[in-house]
Amino acid sequence: MEYSYDDIVKWMEEYLNAYNLYAQNPETVNKMAEYFTPDVHFIPFISAFGGPDNPVTSRDEFFKMFLSHPSVYEQFEVEDVFVDERKMVASASLNVSLYETKTKKVLLKKHYHPRYQLVLDENEKLKIKTIYFFWECVPPEVDKAYAIELD
Repeated sequence: MEYSYDDIVKWMEEYLNAYNLYAQNPETVNKMAEYFTPDVHFIPFISAFGGPDNPVTSRDEFFKMFLSHPSVYEQFEVEDVFVDERKMVASASLNVSLYETKTKKVLLKKHYHPRYQLVLDENEKLKIKTIYFFWECVPPEVDKAYAIELD
């Protein structure tokens, strides 16, 4: 089966909505299994996660990561989804709010820019095989190097 651009955009929007609803709750996280291959790779391009040399290499590990911060949860607001249906690649521009679980207070707002390599499973259903994960994060020395002094 071939998926059109519109099919993949719709599927990605469903996935991102499901993440908000189910991924960070131990009672519902397994509902996310329909979106990932069992050997999904999550490759973080962020030093806080150990960088790209420290990938998550299974769905079970990935779900443990979802649940690893119970005092805080995140919610995605989809800004845009980009798709190349020939390469089976999708990317999203996400506005993310991090909330304190107990108070529902917003702790932080930031942006994520994940790139998803998609595949078809044995039933011809879309699945995420690899996530290349980037977030808005600039080390202070980079900010300083690019700072422009105003007259």
